[in-house]
Amino acid sequence: MDKPITICEFSTRGAQRRRSKPSLVYSQRWKDKAKRSPNKYHHHHKFEGLSVLAHAVSLITSPNQSDSVLSKEKPPKPKRQRIKPRPRVTQQAGPHPPPCLPTQFQDKINGLNGQDLKLVIQKRLSKTDIRPYFARLSIPNGQVRIDFLSKEDHTILEQREANRINYKGMKVPLIEPSLAESTIVLKKWKLGSSTSYMLSSGWQKVAVDNGLETDNIIQLWSFKVNQIVHLALVKL
Repeated sequence: MDKPITICEFSTRGAQRRRSKPSLVYSQRWKDKAKRSPNKYHHHHKFEGLSVLAHAVSLITSPNQSDSVLSKEKPPKPKRQRIKPRPRVTQQAGPHPPPCLPTQFQDKINGLNGQDLKLVIQKRLSKTDIRPYFARLSIPNGQVRIDFLSKEDHTILEQREANRINYKGMKVPLIEPSLAESTIVLKKWKLGSSTSYMLSSGWQKVAVDNGLETDNIIQLWSFKVNQIVHLALVKL
């Protein structure tokens, strides 16, 4: 004979029935609602199984998060191309091409056993080149045609005076336009952020003795005697 059902066992079975899964018809209805409104039913489902289903539907209907992140990434910047430095352009004054060194200067240099003849600059004399107040001939880097100094000469010209601002310079033999021989001081000259050269001490006397005036075209040549740099000044 079967054991009679007690009240406690009935109540337990009833609780189990209440916690059992819903019917298939009822579950299908909630699935349809979850598909139509996944955000609404994601947090308010009465059954845990349907909540998981609604969450899966929301992942299907919502845009892919990884795709959105990738779409926001900036495209890689193109590599910067190196700009090739422009060739140095020498400012030209006077006749072009520059005339050769006059014969009388060549004979003078040959008599000194001069070698390594170079045209340093051909320029038009400015007002500041002639005025006694400045007392110097500027040799701008933009007009210098070639490096005419040795490493030892550059080292000497880098030395500064006691004020640590001005350069000392060095004495250089000079052949004047009149073919007279004298000595002049060659210096480095700081002009803004760059440096140039200039002929300083002795220049004013050379300009007066040779009748140099503003707008005259002059040439400055360099040559070496026993590896010592010399200069020759020609008035065109």
